[in-house]
Amino acid sequence: MNTFKRISRLTEKVIHKYNQFEKQPREYSSGIVLKEAEIHTIALIGDYPDMNVTTLAKMRGITKGGASQMVYKLAEKGLICKRVSPDTDNEVCLSLTDAGQKAYQAHLKYHEEVQSDFFEELENMPEEYAEYLITLLEHFDKSLDERLKK
Repeated sequence: MNTFKRISRLTEKVIHKYNQFEKQPREYSSGIVLKEAEIHTIALIGDYPDMNVTTLAKMRGITKGGASQMVYKLAEKGLICKRVSPDTDNEVCLSLTDAGQKAYQAHLKYHEEVQSDFFEELENMPEEYAEYLITLLEHFDKSLDERLKK
């Protein structure tokens, strides 16, 4: 039980710190200042071009309305563009503009340059530990989904 409490408290502490970190704006390219949620949205669209808003919402772990608001904000900033899907008229595909592509590349470069102990630890983690960690986080994600529905 003591281990459970330590893990639970540390998880909560990390989540709170990450939430604070996510609100801090950072310049990713000349004149392109974004918060973490914005750049991570750009990163997903850069990794998965032509994704739709529903997929974006699921991958970010936010509501479809929240994803739509983020898409609107990033489109207003000239970082992403929306177009009607070639498959269906009621779906929008998302892609990066040239400015969005610059921010995306700057974000990738940032992660290459930041060699934190955390990233190093993840890189050196034995495969079976990584698989277990992924399973644990998937259970945590599912648990939070269930609690948010109540």
